Amino acid sequence: MDYSIIKALLEERNMTFKELSDTLNVDRNNLYNSLTKGNPTLQRLEAVAKVLEVPIWRLFTEDTKPSIYGTVVYNNEVHIIRSEQDLLNLANQIK
Repeated sequence: MDYSIIKALLEERNMTFKELSDTLNVDRNNLYNSLTKGNPTLQRLEAVAKVLEVPIWRLFTEDTKPSIYGTVVYNNEVHIIRSEQDLLNLANQIK
């Protein structure tokens, strides 16, 4: 997840981070920390994407959608797949 993309999307929509947190009914510091330092849940990412009116993959990459992209939850950890190599790396971790 790339916080700079969320920041840019907020700017495009003339929306502040506080407005985003208020809309999500989440403490601003909690939201900021989870998006910049933590491991945000898939539900939180989905909620942010919905408010920003973008598909969830847009929170991770620029305007163009990669040829392979997705999220996988394994052992309660969200893994972002942006390339075939990411998928292979995850598969090797699971082995």
